[in-house]
Amino acid sequence: MIFGYSGSICASLLFFPQVWTSYKTKQTKSLSWLSIIIGLLNGLSWVGYGLLKNDPIIWVTNSLVFTGVFLLMLLKKKYG
Repeated sequence: MIFGYSGSICASLLFFPQVWTSYKTKQTKSLSWLSIIIGLLNGLSWVGYGLLKNDPIIWVTNSLVFTGVFLLMLLKKKYG
């Protein structure tokens, strides 16, 4: 159980260091649009799956992942 929660926490935080760095430096040229799109689709798919399975660990974790990637997308549009 501890491994599951640890994994969920790590997954939730996965994109936020890049969001913070991109925000601070105002540089996103090196970020790939394809990886952002895949990240959005991944997060959205897992949220849908978590909702269908009625598993809050899955959908909450991946809602945070989706939020991180979405913020990265906004920064890429603004600075990229």
